[in-house]
Amino acid sequence: MEAVPDSADEAARPARYAVPALEKGLDILELLASSPSGLNLTAIASGLGRSTGEIYRILQFLEARDYIVRNRQSDSYSLSMRLFHLSHEHPPLRTLVAAAVPVMEELSSGAGQSCHLAVLSRTNITIVAQIDSPLPIRYSVRLGAQFPATETSSGILLCAFLTDTARRTLFLQLAQVMDESALQAFQTKLGEVTSHGYEERPSLRIPGIINYSFAVRDRHGHVVAALTVPYLPQRNNYAPPDSVRDMVAAAAAKLSAAIGFRDDSVA
Repeated sequence: MEAVPDSADEAARPARYAVPALEKGLDILELLASSPSGLNLTAIASGLGRSTGEIYRILQFLEARDYIVRNRQSDSYSLSMRLFHLSHEHPPLRTLVAAAVPVMEELSSGAGQSCHLAVLSRTNITIVAQIDSPLPIRYSVRLGAQFPATETSSGILLCAFLTDTARRTLFLQLAQVMDESALQAFQTKLGEVTSHGYEERPSLRIPGIINYSFAVRDRHGHVVAALTVPYLPQRNNYAPPDSVRDMVAAAAAKLSAAIGFRDDSVA
């Protein structure tokens, strides 16, 4: 008969089983996710505090399974689109994107601007849906692109509406790459966005662009995505900035309703 562990045995059991190879593989994927330009073997080993011998075979395996790709000229590794495609097979995200596309097409057509939908992944955002402006001259963000959450309007909005527990985890992760004064400024900015309910500011990346970001909520009221229009001013714009802001707010509310959110404050 198989012995049944007593409470002492349970207490002594480790919190998790050690799977060193899997842990190294996940560490590599997470490191490459934060390094969009790619890293070579030596840089990956240094970033993870491991020897090149420890991770070389794991890199080969990840490349063979198409999770990473190697640039033959620079000998650097970067993430493939496999994880992005896998994430789109996840039912909640697939449902969100399916509901978002017609709403975003209507928004882009009415505003004469491109728009995109972003979700938060650790300290980055990922663009999961994107619609181009109908105008000949446009600014848009590539589908599947990732950016640091702290440097984007979508990311700041998503961070602002995290739960207290999720925000504490986020700040522990950010403390590894940001100094105390930068973290304090970021926390102040999150408070401003929470107070306003949306994010509006000039783009830090592209001069002349104004970002309008509004929250998309699920049926539980949780913010699951950010809908953003990077407003490109040009002659004969379809709509002025204030009108575009209102259009983004209305589109975010419409998408939220489409995935089950009910705003009890609306009579």
